[in-house]
Amino acid sequence: MKMKRIFATGISQESNSFNPLKSTYDDFVIYRGQEFRDTPGLKVLIDAGFDVVESIWPRAVPGGTLNFEDFKRFADEMLTPLEDDRKGFDAVFLPMHGALDVEHIGSGEAYIIARIREIVGQDIPIAAALDMHANIMYGAADAVNIIYGYRTAPHIDVAETHIRAAELLVRALNEGVTPRTKLLRIPYMMPGENMMTSSGIGKEIIEKLPLIEKHENIWCASYFVGMAWIDCYQNGAAVVVSGVGDMSGGIEEASKLKQFVLDNRSRFQYQGNAMEPEEIIDFVKKHSHDRPVIISDSADNKTAGAAGDNAFMLDMFLRSGVENAVFASIIDPEAIERVKSQKIGDVIDIEIGGAFDQGSKKVAMKGAVIKNITLGLSNENSKNLFEDKPRSCVLNYKGIDVLIFDKRKPVFDESTLAEHGLSLSDYNILVVKQGYLSPELLEAAKHSAMALTPGNCNQKIERLTYKKIRHPMYPFDEA
Repeated sequence: MKMKRIFATGISQESNSFNPLKSTYDDFVIYRGQEFRDTPGLKVLIDAGFDVVESIWPRAVPGGTLNFEDFKRFADEMLTPLEDDRKGFDAVFLPMHGALDVEHIGSGEAYIIARIREIVGQDIPIAAALDMHANIMYGAADAVNIIYGYRTAPHIDVAETHIRAAELLVRALNEGVTPRTKLLRIPYMMPGENMMTSSGIGKEIIEKLPLIEKHENIWCASYFVGMAWIDCYQNGAAVVVSGVGDMSGGIEEASKLKQFVLDNRSRFQYQGNAMEPEEIIDFVKKHSHDRPVIISDSADNKTAGAAGDNAFMLDMFLRSGVENAVFASIIDPEAIERVKSQKIGDVIDIEIGGAFDQGSKKVAMKGAVIKNITLGLSNENSKNLFEDKPRSCVLNYKGIDVLIFDKRKPVFDESTLAEHGLSLSDYNILVVKQGYLSPELLEAAKHSAMALTPGNCNQKIERLTYKKIRHPMYPFDEA
């Protein structure tokens, strides 16, 4: 019997269209050959005995809208092996994100999926593994036979999601069936920070998905929060089910989940402490001696695609007299260039912030150089997105240390601080640019809070200017 062939490719980046700094080709790490074949989903397909033909899999940390020409270059590289193939394929596997915004055209995933479907025809199954924060388009749902999304936030089931999507594709091939996908769009947008899955309404939603899957012919069910910081027509939450034959029972159950979300939208709240910036100052003063206190500057969240160059919270701390704090980090390549000629102990008149976004706060300071330029190594051999090491320096001003990077990288844990010569144990307060804290920092914190700051990832999305979302859409059209 002829071995069945599966084509695999994908692209993964979460976009933030409110960030004026465009993403480019060079922002991506590209998995090729064996490094792609070793990923969990592809291993399932290979171990099941299929002939897997992999293209490339570009991945990047969240960022601004992807430059069109660079996206077109990716799309051509991804799909050329499929277009040039003469043997034909029996299935397609797509590890994607689902919230890639591309200059001029919108959804990058929708473009890729449409091209694939045009090449392979309507009869072969396509399976996609997606992030919980995907914005699902009707066209993509119609073209993809199996859609399976993360069930955790913070995301700790990425590998499991890819494995599950691949297993369902194997099932389709082994059973000789072509599943279909049903999208139930929910007219509700919210920041991802309102949907944690370990407790509260987020946990209740995830626990309802297996109830949908118990219905006849339903293979999988997923809930998608959506990516609120993309101004796009397909924004909003969604329930998605995939299966075969008569799926009416499962679709009815999914409709109940859709209504549950709408009926309980007032319950979607920040978990933990969330407060206005002015309240953050009082919070850190109250708890600073019971350290560490970790503050999340939520609207400049690099893990949700913000520019990372806003010195708004730094300015507040400096004016308030709070000391023994470290800001990790502010992105400012021009500041790095100015500091590189200085020695440890030199004091430099410098302005920090606003490197990319004209709306970001700038702060003028007489900073003492306490850590000069370090690292700046592009870890090309590593396929961990967060192992790329920016150039950095540390300046001290009025009792506050500021870690400055020359390019965007989140600080998820203490090891990243250590790479740049810092230790959390030396400070009462750490300020990072995240939304909900990474599990590592949340565990390390004695006290923590999310600052509801202004910026690219404003948690109060009503304060942002959307031009493309469809109405009615809550909370913009709240009755």
